[in-house]
Amino acid sequence: MPEKVYPPLVMPEGVDRHRTTVWNSTGIGLDADVYRPTTIAPDGQLPAVVLCHGWGGDKLTAERYAALFAAAGMITLSITQSSWAGSGSPLELVGDAPEADSGNEAVTRVRFIRELVDPDAWVLNLRSAVDYIEGEPNVDPARIGLWATSFGGGVAVHLAAHDDRIKALAVQVPAIAPLAGPTADHARRRAIGMARGDVSPVPQGVDTWPNMTGTPHMGTLAHYNPLAQVERLRIPTLIRDAGNEELFPTDRNGGRAAQILRSNGVEVDYEVMPGIDHYGIYFDGYDKGSKDALAWFERHL
Repeated sequence: MPEKVYPPLVMPEGVDRHRTTVWNSTGIGLDADVYRPTTIAPDGQLPAVVLCHGWGGDKLTAERYAALFAAAGMITLSITQSSWAGSGSPLELVGDAPEADSGNEAVTRVRFIRELVDPDAWVLNLRSAVDYIEGEPNVDPARIGLWATSFGGGVAVHLAAHDDRIKALAVQVPAIAPLAGPTADHARRRAIGMARGDVSPVPQGVDTWPNMTGTPHMGTLAHYNPLAQVERLRIPTLIRDAGNEELFPTDRNGGRAAQILRSNGVEVDYEVMPGIDHYGIYFDGYDKGSKDALAWFERHL
């Protein structure tokens, strides 16, 4: 997303924040912050929430939400997705791959891939963040929730549909629908080209997205469809959309997800917030959106 300057975090009393690293299963370190109430009984077991930013964001996109939830007695973890801001990156070999010696070691040159929007990696990263919070002292592993925004909303939906540890979900202005039309056709061609070695399997600056920073990984976006995973969701889900959403149609994204959940008898709270656009959710829509999410987690975790 375009660079935005969010209102600064005013740390609530009784909340401590410390920086940490979440390691994903491919060995990439994710920059993250843990927020904890400063007063916890040694044997206290608190609910936890993992927070995920959207396209072009980082862990600070969610800092005000993470601190708010922590002030209410939750332990929270906000991550930066791989290749963004302070997190590590996937690597691409420069030149031919060298032969390994007898110890399976070799010396080569690599390129660090930055600001890549790879939904497969984002889901993997978010799962690792849940692994991390599950092991955090004083976290009740039976009371873990997910909060996510924008592109991260679809990522959170996808993970929650496949991870039984997630007991409640809150997403705002979520991008959930799959690619369609000429963009989907282009993505399929990219996926074919990657598989056949005609294009780099880890793209950098190959494709662009209107008004957005970074490189969309079209080869993986071709197969990414969190809306299809909504059928698997069985947990209480809160969705907040923007009434003046300008990036994608809400009726194919958050609105459609809410319809599917209701038809399956899943508890869902869906609301379109009037008078705000996509990025307005972080400004004029912040107070309501954050309090609604907090109340949802207090009720279901």
